[in-house]
Amino acid sequence: MSNKKLEKFETINFFGLYTWLIVITVCLSFYFLRPELFEPQRLRAFFDANLLPGLTIYFIISTLRGFTLIPSTPIVLAGILVFPPLPLFLVNQLAVYSSSAIVYYMASYLRFDRFFHEHYDRQVKQLTRLLHKKEMPVIAAWGFTPFVPSDLIVYVCGVLRISVVKTLIGISIGEGVICAIYIFGGSYSLDAMIDYFAI
Repeated sequence: MSNKKLEKFETINFFGLYTWLIVITVCLSFYFLRPELFEPQRLRAFFDANLLPGLTIYFIISTLRGFTLIPSTPIVLAGILVFPPLPLFLVNQLAVYSSSAIVYYMASYLRFDRFFHEHYDRQVKQLTRLLHKKEMPVIAAWGFTPFVPSDLIVYVCGVLRISVVKTLIGISIGEGVICAIYIFGGSYSLDAMIDYFAI
């Protein structure tokens, strides 16, 4: 790859990371300066009135996550606070496809290969062996497993030239199940807490 193309993809990677940092900084600033804006009922009322724009922003942020390798769990948990569970689940599934496609097609360009081999070399080798035996069950099981980077198996699938369709379907099945537990279970628990404490 030419230096110009490499620099271009690195710029995209940094853009995604800096966008993340800006979003976090802005949210933290508002939280400390105007904490009343973050009351659960107020947040839900605002996003209920602006559901489509809110879900669009959620989708964009979740997709940009693919450029940064930041875990998706914090985004999902934040979404539970403000969105109805079913629309959140559907949009989150679309974001799984988009962010995973970024990792699948751009891993080497964005230097993800170096990151994965430096930090998860043992897991990369283990996944490579497992995927040679069973592809779809391994992809889905890894996507379902909490506290492991789902982007890692997408990267390994790309290296092994496993079909992108099979990769995206497998990861969406695994993440779909675990995210459904997070979203619907978390939303039910949050509603119960709000009713109990009359927040």
